[in-house]
Amino acid sequence: MKIGFQIEHLDPARGGAETYVHRFARELVAAGHDVHLFAADFGAELEGAVAHHVLQRGLSRPERDLRFARAAAKAARRADLDVVVAVGRTFGANVLQPHGGTLPGSRRQNVRLLASPTLRRLKRAFDWLNPRTRMQLWIERRQHEADPPPEVIAISKMVRSDMREFYGVPDERLHLVYNGVDTRQFSPEACEAVRDETREAWGLAPEETCFLIVAHNLRLKGMRELVEAGARLDKGKPWRVVVVGKGSPRSYVEQIELGGCGGRFQFAGPLADVVPAYAAADVYVQPTWYDPCSLVVLEALACGRPVITTRLNGASELMENGRDGLILETPAGIDALVDAMRELLDADRRRRMGRAARETAERHPIERNFEQMMAVFEKAAARKEARGG
Repeated sequence: MKIGFQIEHLDPARGGAETYVHRFARELVAAGHDVHLFAADFGAELEGAVAHHVLQRGLSRPERDLRFARAAAKAARRADLDVVVAVGRTFGANVLQPHGGTLPGSRRQNVRLLASPTLRRLKRAFDWLNPRTRMQLWIERRQHEADPPPEVIAISKMVRSDMREFYGVPDERLHLVYNGVDTRQFSPEACEAVRDETREAWGLAPEETCFLIVAHNLRLKGMRELVEAGARLDKGKPWRVVVVGKGSPRSYVEQIELGGCGGRFQFAGPLADVVPAYAAADVYVQPTWYDPCSLVVLEALACGRPVITTRLNGASELMENGRDGLILETPAGIDALVDAMRELLDADRRRRMGRAARETAERHPIERNFEQMMAVFEKAAARKEARGG
């Protein structure tokens, strides 16, 4: 089958959608499919796949967004593919799989980040007036209004609900396919091989509980709430929070110091290989305000690490509260976050939950994701053929 992916940036180091597309395309190539990748820039070439460098020119960001969407559609038409998958906001796809969820859903949660009602009103007004947001909303709406309409993949029930609410996608075209994880790359055995080395490099004492968060958008992923929880967590016990990702610590340094947590929060920066980070960790914590279905949560579970996250993370739908981790109703509930972190200072509880975490990940391997995605691709390709290509 000839399958193409449209994505603005294809750099696995960016995480999220970029990591997923690169891994999934690699699986497709290995299975013998003809894979085409349409992007404005490539962080890493993929052997066996055809890379199409789509120009993204324009004076303003909204103009570049629109030109990329149109250019990606034109390039895909020239390639004459069976299936074109839009992972971002582009035109010409017969399958939509928006890894970032819906823009209205994402914007709604970004507004809720603000505690002040006045700031929330200003944020809504700014979004309404912001040219780039308006352009992205227009492109996203056009994707769902295409004729013929595309097959739509939701990566969690939360996203599926948003697609029904905001775009009225009917059930016959709406498919629930959760992310999958490479259970060979991310495993307790892989972690054990580099745990001592990484903990020593990070200066973690053997008895120190390491809470890990991997994120670039720290505010959206609950960093402010995590720092506030750290200020209330038992200071008499050895623990530390390690932050991996591109997010700047500048906004949180004063808050950390005022909370008496100097030395308790460590910003390790981005890592090309995150397995050592999971290896050093005892608990993965992500009190997120919005995550369609976090890949890093699945990776942490596969590594046998219990996870603390929120109901606003689609990956929480795969977990069982109290078994493989702890699920918070909202990141705004700081007391609940403190209680969850305190509970997992207990090593026996962590070990028990860690075993269950691995079992959860094993039920959602990347192979299962591949099979479910291919079923949607085959349906889309059959519809295209029935309409005469």
